[in-house]
Amino acid sequence: MAEKDYGSDNHKNAMLRPEHPKLIVLEGIDLSGRTTQVELLQDWLVAQRYHVTTTAWRTSALVSDILTRARSGPSLQPLTYSLLFCADHMDRTQQVIRPALERGEIVLADRYTYTAFARDAARGLDRAWVRNLYLFSAQPDIVFYLHISPEEAVKRRMALQQQRENSLKAASKKNGKDTKGEKHDARHEKERSKTGTLMLSTPLSREALESFRGFEVKMYSEYQQMQKEFGFYVIEGNQSIDSIQTALRRTITRLLLDIG
Repeated sequence: MAEKDYGSDNHKNAMLRPEHPKLIVLEGIDLSGRTTQVELLQDWLVAQRYHVTTTAWRTSALVSDILTRARSGPSLQPLTYSLLFCADHMDRTQQVIRPALERGEIVLADRYTYTAFARDAARGLDRAWVRNLYLFSAQPDIVFYLHISPEEAVKRRMALQQQRENSLKAASKKNGKDTKGEKHDARHEKERSKTGTLMLSTPLSREALESFRGFEVKMYSEYQQMQKEFGFYVIEGNQSIDSIQTALRRTITRLLLDIG
């Protein structure tokens, strides 16, 4: 999800700002549904004429291409990933997040520093060292944690893989081609699944799927600890999309109206 500023369009004069700027974060392990919910929230807030800027993990113009190449090629060392993702967050903080907050807008973040805390710890890096990297970050007004289990993440990953395979088969029949001959580097697939950098379009072998599950288990453990430490607002991610969105909107409405 690329950054979007809904306060600079042709409707600028008709748009509203909350009494105080708000940084609203959605977090969760892979496939917890964050991106869908952020998109729905931005549409809802814009419909109410609020100035809204969105930002997402790994979308900095400075390093997004580097991160994309790293995710699709041989796996890098955990420290390298950590520094690259920190550079991504720092650039977005300077170029997107703080300027929007200074304008008095609502910022919706699809993942934030807690993603780095969870992923880097799952990769074996020192927790205190990682957190010190992100001391420059803006403090969120609320962090929603969309809670799903690692098993549910694997289930959703397998469903996505099945959808992709069905699409490939349909395309193959339409074009009269056989896609079974596509090459795939199993070693790189396995390594990327271990470090949490496996792209969702990548087909998973059984071994890589188990590595994916193992990484999600580690991240889940980190999120469960952070839930208490940082006071996440927990929403069960196994509910329907509409139910989750209703819970988000209810709480955000109270936040915008400064209702305790």
